[in-house]
Amino acid sequence: MFILDTQIHMFLANTPDRPWPDIGESYSGSPESTPKQILPRMDELGIDAVAIVPAIWAGNDNSPQLAWAAQHPGRFGVMGRFDLWDPDRERIEHWFDDPWMRGIRMSYPDFRGRDWIDVDTFPWFWAAAERLGIPLMLLIYGPEVRKVAAIAERHPDLRLIVDHMGLIIGDPLTQDLWAHIDDIFPLVKYPNVYMKYSAIPDYTAEPYPYPSLTPTLRRVYDAYGPQRLMWASDTTRVRGATWRENLDHVRYTLDFLTEEDKVWMLGRTAATVLNWPRPEGGWEWERTGPGATEVAR
Repeated sequence: MFILDTQIHMFLANTPDRPWPDIGESYSGSPESTPKQILPRMDELGIDAVAIVPAIWAGNDNSPQLAWAAQHPGRFGVMGRFDLWDPDRERIEHWFDDPWMRGIRMSYPDFRGRDWIDVDTFPWFWAAAERLGIPLMLLIYGPEVRKVAAIAERHPDLRLIVDHMGLIIGDPLTQDLWAHIDDIFPLVKYPNVYMKYSAIPDYTAEPYPYPSLTPTLRRVYDAYGPQRLMWASDTTRVRGATWRENLDHVRYTLDFLTEEDKVWMLGRTAATVLNWPRPEGGWEWERTGPGATEVAR
């Protein structure tokens, strides 16, 4: 089974030669996240590829991540950062000049506010992303998830991926982080909207395998189906689980998933939506004939 983790923050350390920008965002985790740390764990867990999400706290320069993707062909692709407030709009026309760029991850420091998700705030951006075929991952949460409907309706060919199922970011011990989960279900009617089944351990104080979440996760699965869901660990940020637990939760624990569902959610959905480069030898779900690997394996 081809496994593609669709969110890992990878970034260089904060150093005098390459300082992180002063944007009001802080990070207290590991000083860096590079292939040196990530690749051995991928190999250990059987993860074929990772979509690198450059970290908001490390700035908008995507060049280190693109270099890592080039150094390790097929293992990494980049959902790059794009500064909506930069007056140089022409940049988006060249977004795919680098073959390892897979799309844009939209997340911005708090001082930028939340109006960027309104369809009329940056109309040129949504139109250009649709025209150029750029998939977008959206870090939005709570009631603002409803605003995706206007974007999806106006731009039906624009692939929109709602990160973390639109869940509120906070402390599960003091907040109901699932309070607005119902806001994602009206988006089902837009076939260009996908959900990232991601960072699940961060949204519960319950230990692995989080049995109390199963009914709600089943609701999301029943609504969207495996071909519109993609798994991500967000392991460099998640507090409540190891990378293995995060993967095994979907790979083994959610007993409502069929083996074919897992093929989609753990790799095929993302590979399709993000136009992931075809691995050498092809996809396992493309192989047919005697002795071939079946899609569900």
